[in-house]
Amino acid sequence: MKYKIERKNWGQFFTVPCKVVSEHIKLCSGDFLKVLLYILSSDKNEIVSEDISVTTGISTDIVDDAIVYWSQHEIFSVLNVTVLRKANKDNSKENKTDPVAVNVTAKQASILPAENPAKNSLEKKSHAKYSSKEIADIVNSQKEIKEMFSQLEVILKRNLRFTEQCGYINLVENYGFPVASILLLVQYCDDIGKSSIRYVESIAEAWFEQDITSYQQVEAEIIKLMKSHTVESKVAKLFGMTTNLTKKQKEYINSWTDLGFDIDMIGLAYEKCVDQINKLSFPYINKIITSWANEKIFTPDEVNIHDAKAKKYNSKKNKKDHSYDLNEFDEFTLNHVPKIKGKD
Repeated sequence: MKYKIERKNWGQFFTVPCKVVSEHIKLCSGDFLKVLLYILSSDKNEIVSEDISVTTGISTDIVDDAIVYWSQHEIFSVLNVTVLRKANKDNSKENKTDPVAVNVTAKQASILPAENPAKNSLEKKSHAKYSSKEIADIVNSQKEIKEMFSQLEVILKRNLRFTEQCGYINLVENYGFPVASILLLVQYCDDIGKSSIRYVESIAEAWFEQDITSYQQVEAEIIKLMKSHTVESKVAKLFGMTTNLTKKQKEYINSWTDLGFDIDMIGLAYEKCVDQINKLSFPYINKIITSWANEKIFTPDEVNIHDAKAKKYNSKKNKKDHSYDLNEFDEFTLNHVPKIKGKD
């Protein structure tokens, strides 16, 4: 639709940099834009995140993230930070929690105490911690990190939070992951709906312990994970499961695929399980599959041949157990004629 706009009764004006629209409007969240508009419209040199929170209805954590974001992208500069602390009860006659302003530098006001990442090596796994100013300096001085943040925001379709920025920089500088590896990992996590920084870090830390950091290694691991995730989903659907697979159930499925069994063979084992015990049992299915592996049976045709042989063998065995040899019966009757009383 086309709209004709009449501009009147505007009152005061304030400027919004064109860069905000050209570079950030697509990815930037509405909350971040609200914070920016509040700051740009203010005629004060000092702002309080709590005041912005009250005016906009946005949590102070998001307000702080937004301020870090816009300062990193050089829309404005944060010269210093004022931390609001609750007053000591002894200093308040009415025991109120009045805020006490303490002027500190941005580095001192770090949400996480600053630590020199150079102190950590790949042999010592620990989290380097950064202040908002340190992150801004890293982004402005390292083009690769800045590009990584931009790409991550495209993948996640939103702005990065402060804790996420700390986490991703930590994976690069402290764990030694190339930017390409991190982007590949985050894309995979986003595809499966688990893109939180904690989940990304948990996978990265596990790979770090296995000395998996290069792009080629990460790519190979993701291919393995994708294959495993696909098989697990197929098995759960085949078994008619409505709940999530447990860790033990996933281990069973992975062991079956490691033995070389495809989804058709797993389905056949499931059918035999239900036929025998009339319910789903992963341990019972596991016994069937491991017995097939021991006998080198890996296809439905081989199962049919094996079952036919087993049926024939059992049939002969049952027939022998419940039948008599006629020659032996004749011999027995001839040699064991009973005597009749009263006769010689």
